[in-house]
Amino acid sequence: MAIVPQQAPVPAPAGETPTWRDRYVQGSFRGVPFKTEQREQTGGRRVALNELPFRDDPVGEDLGRKARDAQLDCFVIGPDYMDRRDALIDALEAFGPGTYVDPWTGKQSQVYCDDYRVVETTEEGGMARFSILFRESGAAKPIASSVDTSALSQSVASSLTADLPVQFADRFSIDKAAGFVEDAATSLVEAAAIAAELGAASSGGLGQALRSFETGLRLLPGGTASLLRSPLALGQSIVGLVAAVAALSPAPRARLRTLEPLARYGAGLDAVPRATPARTRQADNQDAFVHLVRAAAGAELVSAVAAIRWTNQRDATATRDRIAAILDAHALSAADAGEDLRAEQFDRLRTALSRDIGARSAGLARGYRYTPRATEPSLVIAQRLHGFGRTMESQADAIVAMNRVRHPGFVPGGAALDIVAEVRNG
Repeated sequence: MAIVPQQAPVPAPAGETPTWRDRYVQGSFRGVPFKTEQREQTGGRRVALNELPFRDDPVGEDLGRKARDAQLDCFVIGPDYMDRRDALIDALEAFGPGTYVDPWTGKQSQVYCDDYRVVETTEEGGMARFSILFRESGAAKPIASSVDTSALSQSVASSLTADLPVQFADRFSIDKAAGFVEDAATSLVEAAAIAAELGAASSGGLGQALRSFETGLRLLPGGTASLLRSPLALGQSIVGLVAAVAALSPAPRARLRTLEPLARYGAGLDAVPRATPARTRQADNQDAFVHLVRAAAGAELVSAVAAIRWTNQRDATATRDRIAAILDAHALSAADAGEDLRAEQFDRLRTALSRDIGARSAGLARGYRYTPRATEPSLVIAQRLHGFGRTMESQADAIVAMNRVRHPGFVPGGAALDIVAEVRNG
């Protein structure tokens, strides 16, 4: 079937306003032409009307423009009308949106054929009448997606923590070992219990969290003799003890201060010379136990960081650098010792930490430090630094929150304060 080429509007003589006939063009869909008798177009706004109880006046919410619909009455005619009819039906039933040329405006748009009817009669032989409903289709836009880096960090930490006891049990043993090997292992457990107790003392934990910690602590060192002969149970006890220490601190930032000493556990231990098989076993036990405590504390650190709501980039970056330095040092030490699995675990934690902080602090205001000369109200400091304005009270509140000032009327002088350069809503 021959396709009639698109007709351009006939230009009006100079100085005359074009009439509708001058603007009228040949309508078509997917390049298949038709003659048009009538077009009925609908549109409007998408309005959500809220009719509240005991209120006579409804409240409308404008949700944007409605998709435009066009109801078209058209026909194809001629000796070859059957070919034209079939071509138009094929175009209307084809998959996806197609290009529609509007006869009255000449504009092209992408539309779907939602519905059509075709009528043929013997009275009007050689003609097929169509009634077509076109619906507007915009260009497809990909849906923007984002990664919940906080949840991802917590997932990485939880997965690593779950694997630690089994990995520890594969590397730790005092079976048929000399007495000094067991004594050395006992000393390691006692040192870990002391480190956990010191961390707990500074956390100020109360209630169920404190009871859970005390329950875990009672197993160490009182039950050390039996736990040493069950490495899996010992590994689970140590991981549980570290988690209990973390739970003692109600605020994520306080958890960081409690957990960082545990993440550095074993830094003061002397390396065990591998001169004999017994000493080699002692060295392996020490390495396995130190890694267990460090990795468990590192995972809890990453989980704690994921729960912090950052207020400025300076604070977030400083925390990231401090925690990442601990994890990096352990990863390098493990890699130098040929412990690729341990190095990979610390790398996973560091990567999750950096990705999370980087993503959640990207749009935050930058900060700087300011030291007031004397004790004064936070509102005075905010006015001095940022002047009078609508954000002055917000800046004062930010100073109190970021620096954990006990009373907004008495900000201590002589101490450096973290200041947000710009307060952003949300």
